[in-house]
Amino acid sequence: METLPPTMSRQPSSAPEGHLFPHGATPSAASPVHRFTPCTEPFRWEGIPVTAYQSTPATAADFSGITRQTLFGRSGETIGFEVRYFEIAPGGWSSLECHEHAHAVIGLRGSGKVLLGDTVQTLGFLDLAYIGANCVHRLVNDGTTPFGFLCIVDAKRDRPRRLRPADVPELLANPVLAPLIQRAVPPVQEDAIQTTPRADQT
Repeated sequence: METLPPTMSRQPSSAPEGHLFPHGATPSAASPVHRFTPCTEPFRWEGIPVTAYQSTPATAADFSGITRQTLFGRSGETIGFEVRYFEIAPGGWSSLECHEHAHAVIGLRGSGKVLLGDTVQTLGFLDLAYIGANCVHRLVNDGTTPFGFLCIVDAKRDRPRRLRPADVPELLANPVLAPLIQRAVPPVQEDAIQTTPRADQT
């Protein structure tokens, strides 16, 4: 007969048999599992909408060829953070911006360049980048394949302040940084990327 140590005595479970989350809790209020579809171009998760990168008005050079999917934090999960997946098409870039909240960025697909203040770093698969508070930053894909990354932020955060090249003259004067700051007319057409509108402003 099996004998369990005193600290491992069997206790009745409060969860129904076959139910891993007691009291009706699930990883997501909408769906407990969102399957990844690796054969799809670009990366997608079932049931997760692909939304516009930003909802505020922008000029053609502000950002290009980038989409977002909020994987956690917008479907009723009881967490204080959001996990977003951004994908930048070849030749695209994110906003030149800064804000008081920090970002934790994890490379997931391809590779790209990250402007972090007065430095430029290359971010590849599972590489980590920390974007601190009030750090001027932009992510750029000058390659030939999509550049995708996870970005984790606080659910409650300040609104990013979008910058123009004229706002950072000292960075623009640096020949290494200038190509990431001064972007020409986007080579990627935004209307070719199928997204749904975003209701939030962050």
